[in-house]
Amino acid sequence: MLKNIFALFFVLLLAGCGSAGGKKVTDFSELSVGYGWLDVSGVDANTLDSVVIFQHRPLSETPYYHVAVEKFESGFLYYSFAFPKGSFAAYSAEGQSCLGIICSNTIYTYRFGKQGDDVAAVSIDQPGVYHFGDYALEEIKTGLFEQDKFKAVPAKSAPTKKQMLKEILVSAQDVPIVAQRIKAELEKLQ
Repeated sequence: MLKNIFALFFVLLLAGCGSAGGKKVTDFSELSVGYGWLDVSGVDANTLDSVVIFQHRPLSETPYYHVAVEKFESGFLYYSFAFPKGSFAAYSAEGQSCLGIICSNTIYTYRFGKQGDDVAAVSIDQPGVYHFGDYALEEIKTGLFEQDKFKAVPAKSAPTKKQMLKEILVSAQDVPIVAQRIKAELEKLQ
């Protein structure tokens, strides 16, 4: 009897861990594409697993946006098709140090802070395509027993907006309104 109770508990626990958070977005008509690029070659992490964007205004019950991240050129492209109207900025980036397919078990978290320093900040006033900017993360020298620190500086060797949008367009093919907005933005960049 006790075994069955424990088994039921662990099944429910695993089911809770496997369930998705948030709601699935199906209507993109009032939402915007936001994208940016990060170079992490100047910090301990050499691969990026997560970028989180924080919504400053208007106040929201769900102000954190976990965006898609993919290796692109010599850094990492991050983007989402689902930003509503408001003010946004980068909140954090997480990554690991990897050698080939073998990664360390240390997850490096680079927090820009809720107020940030206008790092990767945009204000979305109407549905469209918005660029958060291109940044390189650089370590700041600290003492032997101090926690590592970093700063975000404008990237010197970032890919062009056109290159990034072409890459994002591949993922947007099954969302016609998003693909149309990206194509329109690409036309402006000609």
